[in-house]
Amino acid sequence: MTHLPSSSKFSRRDLLKPVLATTALVPFASGGLNRIWGQESAPGAKSASRMAVAYLETLSAEQRALAVVNFEDKKRTEWHFIPMETRKGLPLRDMNESQRAAALRLLKQVLSPAGYQRSVDIMAYEAILLELEGPTQAKRRDHTKFYFTIYGNPSDTTTWGFSVEGHHLSLNFTFDQGVIVDSTPQFFGVNPAQLRKAFTTPDLANPGKSIEFKGSNRLLALEEDRAYELIRSLNRTQLEKAIYTKECPDDIQWAGEPQPQKAPKVGIAANELDAQQQSKLMAVLDAYLINVPNEVIEQRKALIKASGVDQIYFGWAGAPEAGKQHFYRVEGPSFIVELCNFQTDPQGNVANHIHSIWRDMTGDFNLAIAAK
Repeated sequence: MTHLPSSSKFSRRDLLKPVLATTALVPFASGGLNRIWGQESAPGAKSASRMAVAYLETLSAEQRALAVVNFEDKKRTEWHFIPMETRKGLPLRDMNESQRAAALRLLKQVLSPAGYQRSVDIMAYEAILLELEGPTQAKRRDHTKFYFTIYGNPSDTTTWGFSVEGHHLSLNFTFDQGVIVDSTPQFFGVNPAQLRKAFTTPDLANPGKSIEFKGSNRLLALEEDRAYELIRSLNRTQLEKAIYTKECPDDIQWAGEPQPQKAPKVGIAANELDAQQQSKLMAVLDAYLINVPNEVIEQRKALIKASGVDQIYFGWAGAPEAGKQHFYRVEGPSFIVELCNFQTDPQGNVANHIHSIWRDMTGDFNLAIAAK
């Protein structure tokens, strides 16, 4: 077994303590931002450990051997969103109905309602891809091929982890004494980004029922549309700074790597935007924050405020017009957000396949980023 660096050497919980204690005293960098992040709070995740134990109790010994991984095992930081033959953990397809229900209850507990719905919808999209690509792809396009993994011994007095992963979904959580202390990488992808016709898929959360997706459905519309609103609000001088290259990269950075890298910021700084534009910038972040529970939102907001909103940069690559290949990143000292819409969908429509991610620049998986 390959072990991770000891997590005791780095604790995001300790990092957050002074920040959360003074967050009410930390003003936004610009007066135009004071009304941001006023959305209704998502529920917390405080009973996640009990739900994890309840889920594990439904499993057989053979299933538990797959579902549970040592917390210090290197597998905890192995993540990816591409289709794979197999993954760590126990897939939904190898669970009975009651086990699936317990697994999904745990997932629901660690996300906001919006994040949970998005997750099960992304699972359902595998059935859409199967319909579009044909029965020869049944092994790859399976809406039950999503793997649930517990790391360590879940309780409110231990450090443990939880991940859910499959094609276009990678959610990773680290708990310490009953609190989520890290929740990244947080990856959502979708293909097709916009449906061209209506589809009916199985509903994993409600066995025997189905989900109806409209022909114009866009699962990641908020992440795209809010960024478009910001880029369209920029004047010519601002636009020249924001668009750092006209070439759209073919994917997000550091896909599948255990940690993001420290890299030069690109694009335009928040202090070069006016108050309305800064509000639009924060609205982009909201599109990612609404997927996690309130305790995680507060952690992320506190770190952003503490390091200064003026330290955030917004960079765009590719075409600023809708329907063309594009990529953007929003980065501050404590986080990096990226969205890439580069690939074609199964029907050959260009820029209709999205990858999006939120990563922790203080270190994913509650592990520090190694100095170089």
